[in-house]
Amino acid sequence: MVKHLYASKKSSLLLIAALLFASLIPSLGAQAKPLWPGARYTDQDREQALERGLQFIGKIASDPKYFERQGYDLLWCFYTISTTARSDKLRAMAREMGVERARQWRHDHPQVPTGDPEELAAFVSGEKSVDLLLGDSDPAIKHQTQEAANRFSALDFLGFDPSLEPPPSSIPISCDGCSRREARYAPCPKCTSKDFRSKYDVWLDALITTYSGDLYGVRLGASYDDVLQWISAMRPYPRAAKIDEDHFDDVIYAITHVVYTLDDYGTYTLSPQSLSREHAYLKRNLRQAIRYNDGELLGEFLDTLRAFGHDESDSDMQAAIDYLLSHQNPDGSWGDPQEEDVYTRYHATWTAIDGLREYAFQKQRTVFPAVLHGSNGKSQRRGTE
Repeated sequence: MVKHLYASKKSSLLLIAALLFASLIPSLGAQAKPLWPGARYTDQDREQALERGLQFIGKIASDPKYFERQGYDLLWCFYTISTTARSDKLRAMAREMGVERARQWRHDHPQVPTGDPEELAAFVSGEKSVDLLLGDSDPAIKHQTQEAANRFSALDFLGFDPSLEPPPSSIPISCDGCSRREARYAPCPKCTSKDFRSKYDVWLDALITTYSGDLYGVRLGASYDDVLQWISAMRPYPRAAKIDEDHFDDVIYAITHVVYTLDDYGTYTLSPQSLSREHAYLKRNLRQAIRYNDGELLGEFLDTLRAFGHDESDSDMQAAIDYLLSHQNPDGSWGDPQEEDVYTRYHATWTAIDGLREYAFQKQRTVFPAVLHGSNGKSQRRGTE
């Protein structure tokens, strides 16, 4: 009798467990839906890939030797993901990593670097992210930073003066001992390279530097509007078939950073008509990055096209998303796992994350700098209507 009761009780428990499991199947199926009809990856696959990628970047950022060199950039990665990702979990992960690393940055950088313009620009980039992550700012540090910046010119920060000329193609690739000014006007005798930076590479750096300075509230030799005004001089963009891969990379990275700095790194959507030439160039050449087997560049194609309203219903976007999800490394990173340059390792992973993830866009941006349309006037860069 006891044995019979035990068997009956066991059967009842098994039945209950089976019913509970069966009740979960519909919800599990709903969570693991294909990214688009016929896709070989699901939304769960994507979320897991994103989390693994962010964990990889977090591991790099927690290494003191890497954080000392690239902390200013890694902090911006954590901040932008923490404020623009649609996924609550991804936002929370990025914020936790970012806040912890921001506190470490404050501990490691009690003084403003005053002797080198590139070090000062990196400090400004880090400080802007720290202030945003921690929600406070040190007015004394900001004042000291502006005083230090006043000792240098646009040539020192950017290699050219955007108030006088467009981004030039006459800046040589310099050695580590050259300043930006020396590279162009007083070449270092130790340099052996005869190669010159493309004007798009020069423009890219200038967009990033002045955007960071304006956002932090410290002028780094020029304003963002000073640099953006030359967009007409950069157009028309060269046909991809007429340039080599390195030049193609420079052009795309410059265009994507025009988009980033105008949509505040994924905060707003943009109308394709607002940057019609840039939008058309990105849309037309997305598959070129796949042909180059360049997942790092592909991520930037994806997230800028998302800002213009493209999504997983677009066949080109589908091809790029499928490529990235099928090329993630076992450690969660993207790119060449044998690459020794830590910047390349985490940046390839960062761009893949940004290209794959969905955004919590606030609204469409409709007010732009007047210089974008060839006017000499200025307007509020971050305004919306």
